[in-house]
Amino acid sequence: MNPTERRAPDVHTLLSQTLSSPEGELAFRQLAEAIPQLVWTTRPDGHHDYFNQRWYDYTGTSLGATFGEGWRLPFHPDDVPEAQKRWQHSLRTGEPYEVEYRCRRYDGVYRWFIGRANPVRDASGQIVKWFGTCTDIEEQKRARDSLQFLTEASELLSSSLDYETTLAALTRLAVPRLADWCSLDILGEDGVVRLLSVAHVDPAKVKLAHELRQRYPPDPKDPNGLHEVIRTGRSAVMPDISDAALVAATRGDKEHLRIARTLGLRSAITVPLTARGRTFGAFALVTAESGRRFTPADVSLAEQLASRAAIAVDNARLYGNAVRAEERFRSLINATSQAVWVTRPEGHVEEDSPSWRAFTGQTYEEYKGYGWLAVVHPEDQERVRRGWQAARALKQPYEVEMRVRRVDGSYAVTLARAVPLLDAKKQVREWIGTSTDVTAQRQAEEASRRLESEQRARELEALRAQVSDVLSREDSPARLVQACAEVVVRNLTVLPMAQLWTWNREARALLLEGHAGITVPTAFQPTRFELGEGLVGKVGQERKPLLINDVLRHPGLRSREWAQTQGLVSFLGTPLLVRGQLVGVLVVFGLRPLEEETLATLSTVAEAMAQGLERRRAELALQEHAQDLARSNEELQQFAYVASHDLQEPLRMVASYTQLLSRRYKGRLDSDADEFIQYAVDGVNRMQRLIEDLLAYSRVGTRGHEFKPIDSGRALEKALANLKALVDESGATIAQSRLPAVMADETQLTQVFQNLVGNALKFRGSTPPRVVVDAERQGTEWRFTVEDNGIGIEPQYFERIFVIFQRLHGKEEYPGTGIGLAICKKIVERHGGRIGLDSQPGQGTTFWFTLPAVPTPS
Repeated sequence: MNPTERRAPDVHTLLSQTLSSPEGELAFRQLAEAIPQLVWTTRPDGHHDYFNQRWYDYTGTSLGATFGEGWRLPFHPDDVPEAQKRWQHSLRTGEPYEVEYRCRRYDGVYRWFIGRANPVRDASGQIVKWFGTCTDIEEQKRARDSLQFLTEASELLSSSLDYETTLAALTRLAVPRLADWCSLDILGEDGVVRLLSVAHVDPAKVKLAHELRQRYPPDPKDPNGLHEVIRTGRSAVMPDISDAALVAATRGDKEHLRIARTLGLRSAITVPLTARGRTFGAFALVTAESGRRFTPADVSLAEQLASRAAIAVDNARLYGNAVRAEERFRSLINATSQAVWVTRPEGHVEEDSPSWRAFTGQTYEEYKGYGWLAVVHPEDQERVRRGWQAARALKQPYEVEMRVRRVDGSYAVTLARAVPLLDAKKQVREWIGTSTDVTAQRQAEEASRRLESEQRARELEALRAQVSDVLSREDSPARLVQACAEVVVRNLTVLPMAQLWTWNREARALLLEGHAGITVPTAFQPTRFELGEGLVGKVGQERKPLLINDVLRHPGLRSREWAQTQGLVSFLGTPLLVRGQLVGVLVVFGLRPLEEETLATLSTVAEAMAQGLERRRAELALQEHAQDLARSNEELQQFAYVASHDLQEPLRMVASYTQLLSRRYKGRLDSDADEFIQYAVDGVNRMQRLIEDLLAYSRVGTRGHEFKPIDSGRALEKALANLKALVDESGATIAQSRLPAVMADETQLTQVFQNLVGNALKFRGSTPPRVVVDAERQGTEWRFTVEDNGIGIEPQYFERIFVIFQRLHGKEEYPGTGIGLAICKKIVERHGGRIGLDSQPGQGTTFWFTLPAVPTPS
């Protein structure tokens, strides 16, 4: 009854037309082999005489093994009686056959199917053949069953505020639909975990479970146990319970281990009961007798169930007088409903339909003719009308989805189907149609897609996080490359293999350094590619991603047979680039075409890998360079110390004899001799001062004391005491503020003050020198200043004066060796500080330096 767009003929109708004549048998077989479903036919008496190849591929049965009554062999034993009953009914009445059942796959796994069959009649109306199809509905049924179970659980949880009774009933509800064992533990106000309820099909085993809990309470340190789940609020999943896991769980108790092995445990899930950020229990599901293995979908369902249970418990505890729980946990979907209707050949509704009235609330007067369109959603009405008119014109079955307003005013997604009943002249006598509420099915499908998307998002996020973790390690680049490849394969199950090729600048080639996942035979697995060679070399040469979602057909694939055996479908090569320069190539193979979300994540991961690898290489190169510099500095310091120390002895001898000559022969020779002797004495004295300063410079880093809190004012006082003679001679005025405590070597800080103040006194102008010493707090350090009114320095020499032996004046004008400021710089930098100056010629100079402040206790 639902007018809408033009639709392709129904598969059953096409097959009916094909089989209506004997000569169409061959054409039917060809069509049946092309249909992406399991197809079969029977004689009029129901004897199965044909199955298409997809049937044999799925069931793994041999050709002809399921003819006759053999069709029941792959059926689940529990489903055979109903399927047989409906089949016999269809054979007796000639009515179409439809039934849901579980069919065993070639690997022993049962999946849900919906079986349909229609009779093929000859011109006289006699059945000449039955044809049928089997359609896999496992995913839809699983999603529908999950939602139905959650609905039942929600109703149960909302039925009473006595949460202990309700949760006990919940464990019984979960068995055997979700698991063979189900238990629920609650954390009491006293901090003790108590087994609230346990369920199993066999009551004797329930009693055994309680006894085992008393004899062998759970280990609080078990990383997969309920204590860990309650403590962390994270689910624990054991898809396969190995014997080693049983040994670890029983902690060496032989009797406990024997009982555990007897139970035949196969798979387990423990999920937390968490509400409003607080975990107060755990919900456990275990399989044994059924042999089932829990999947991520089961984990998601268990977590949803636990979440609902946790909320119910929390509400019961906090709001004893609250409204019934079913008001907080309403059913997600309405029960599937169906309306049946009949129209005249031209498509007008003329007969009353009680089911339609009950579904929509329309009266007969309101919906007759085309009045039923009034309850169709306005956005769907025109599409539905055109489709219905097209189906009537073509006299073909009609099918469309549309939104229909229900009695309560809400819109339900309904699937409308109609078939024309033809008279002897092939003219439409009437139309028979149904409108089925498929809202629950669509919601289940959407929920399934959403869960899958969320799972994929979690995998991609985990991949990004783990790659970042790997790249943060202080390890060799080769180890990081291998670890990155392993992370990719471990986190993305759709990618069975990952490789990382690094660009070797010396070899001018891409070298294989990381491989994870399936092994590639060495016969066609090179470890080196030139740029442009193979798929890897092409990615490296073009420096852009290469995606192939049908890799078996690509001419660049080295071994099509091996790739086909491994089930490989897709290839992605992504260049690793840093500032446009090639670092390497990330290569992955997939089991299905790669989606946009995965491609975007791999692109981000590749960029992180490139940056991380290049950064690690730079760090290692910098470490090596730093070690070379440290070794060189140590050798230079040792040389300076040894040289200055070894020069002292011969210089003392020269100094002694030149001074002796000066004292003994002064005035006894001519004036030139006295002058020459004085030159020699001055030279020796300057050389001694130079060696002493050089020795002091070399000892800054080797003879320094441990940094500790000191009074910088005391260090200045010591420096001024050493300079007292020069202060008095120059008539200088020294001003200072209250100086702070700093983390420093007091002896070296004294030397810094002495050198800076001494320079201020030495390089004075025509007026008496004035020196001001001050300090200012800047964050975690102190900034000291030594300001004078001396001759000043031109800015172009600011850097030069801190270099060893650099002087701006001759020794006759201002004495000194040119090492004092170099020593200051070395001392300040040893303390982690900085040193500099501000000056203008003739306007004085301000030297500044920074030292760390004493840390404040937290």
